[in-house]
Amino acid sequence: MSKETPAHHLPVAHPPKRLWQKISSIIAKASFGLAAVGVVVTLIYGNDVEADIKAALGATTFFCFAVGVVCQAMGGTSIPNLKPTSKDPDDSK
Repeated sequence: MSKETPAHHLPVAHPPKRLWQKISSIIAKASFGLAAVGVVVTLIYGNDVEADIKAALGATTFFCFAVGVVCQAMGGTSIPNLKPTSKDPDDSK
């Protein structure tokens, strides 16, 4: 049995977050904030407005929450560098 660490146990170097991932995280936080505002507005004015306006408020709140979930997933994903490294230092491919 070999004493070397198996390839599937080697650590993976994750690159730092890129600009668009940081922007996506900011958009996610803003969308979650807008969804929270939408919930509060719907609770405050829910009984005073017609059913179609109440449905529009709920749809807008849901949309903001869904955008927040997607942007948070995109911003929080760490994609490792999958480019294989050569073991031979003279190989410059």
